[in-house]
Amino acid sequence: MNASQLKPFAACCTMAVAAMTFAPAAHAGCTGIGLFSCSATVSVPLPLSFGNYNPASSKSGATDISVTGTLYGIGILVTFSYSISLSAGANSTIANRVLNGPGTPLAYNLYTSDNYQTVWGNDGRSDSYSAVAAALGASATRTYTVYGLIPAGQYVAAGGYSNTITVSVVY
Repeated sequence: MNASQLKPFAACCTMAVAAMTFAPAAHAGCTGIGLFSCSATVSVPLPLSFGNYNPASSKSGATDISVTGTLYGIGILVTFSYSISLSAGANSTIANRVLNGPGTPLAYNLYTSDNYQTVWGNDGRSDSYSAVAAALGASATRTYTVYGLIPAGQYVAAGGYSNTITVSVVY
């Protein structure tokens, strides 16, 4: 399992929610025929940023999570499967994530698509990829976009707001 940290934060009135960071790591399992092993790394090249928040309208932002699987050795009919989960964060639930600051918490959530219908939680977003044949250090990268949304109508005190979300990739 690979666990990394996602840190959105905000400052009300000139509000910016930003900073998703992930550490690389972990060993991955994969299936197939041959003598091989797999590993994976996770990264987020850019922070999640909502920009300025105006309580009169909702505010969205997005960033990408990249998962790179690498095969070491020689294999055929190799399949690499995994699931990406996002934790609730501090003082939050998956359904009701909040950014904590100097006043009332600022509600927001993270979603699997830009229609903001499916909250990205600890139930995971599963995926896999297959290769007919692979040899010595073959790798593939998949990118997943995380969509954030701060709902309108939240009148909170000005200041810094933050939370930490743990991103887990399970193989």
